Amino acid sequence: MDIQPQPQVFDVDETNFEELVLKGSTERVIVVDFWAPWCGPCKTLGPVLEEVVSELGPGIALAKINVDDNQQLAAAFKVQGIPAVKIVKDGQLAQEFTGALPKEQIDAILRPLVDDAPVPEADAVAYQAEDLAASGDLAGAARQYEKVLEETPNDGAALLGLAKLHLMQGNAETVQELVNLIEQVAPEYQQAQALLSQIEFAQKCHQAGGRAACAQQMLAEPADQEVRYNFACCAAIENDYETALGEWLQIIEKKPSHEKAKEAMVAVFHLLGREDELVTSYQRKLYQALH
Repeated sequence: MDIQPQPQVFDVDETNFEELVLKGSTERVIVVDFWAPWCGPCKTLGPVLEEVVSELGPGIALAKINVDDNQQLAAAFKVQGIPAVKIVKDGQLAQEFTGALPKEQIDAILRPLVDDAPVPEADAVAYQAEDLAASGDLAGAARQYEKVLEETPNDGAALLGLAKLHLMQGNAETVQELVNLIEQVAPEYQQAQALLSQIEFAQKCHQAGGRAACAQQMLAEPADQEVRYNFACCAAIENDYETALGEWLQIIEKKPSHEKAKEAMVAVFHLLGREDELVTSYQRKLYQALH
């Protein structure tokens, strides 16, 4: 006897909620969409939820609950406004949100909860580009990012990756153009703005005569904070961020009002990302220096 596969999108009511949602969530993530026929935003959100769930594969499903017909379930989940989405995993509420969010934001919420979710094609191309850049094939890496941008011109990750490549090659004007294309609401926006700081660091370093010249000046004038700042800029453009952060921190410890050093450190924090160990360490040190 053939076992019929479970549907990925289905309606739920009070009679089958425990079986389909609570028990079902031990085998796959269940996204519970509380909606009503009269709710305009629900009509907007529903198809987007179905699209995201479909793209994430069999490890996730969408259960739709009409709140007019299932008021006890809505009350049990403390639904106060709709559309309301509750994500259940292993019988427990794992995440939730209210309102008709955009597809990208919904994907960002759901994807980490789904084991073995397929990697989006754009992400796969980006991974290839990162590998090529790490091996020194900057032209090959650029072609990979450009493939993504041909399909999705506003892809923030591809624009950021391509901007980083041009920064490595000293193409400041192109970096500026690419950064300007990244929308302010995109997750890559702050990191992209930090790339512009790298351009400023490069200009400072060049004007000061380069890292070796700055190092010699520091030996001759160790109390000169401007020389130290320039040396840190040189370290930053060589991706020696630990040295750069350490030098800027020394400046702030002696002069907490030194805005350029603080701004430089924050720019590097954005550039590296909050998960980076250096960022975690130096954010704490910066806080201690300022308080």
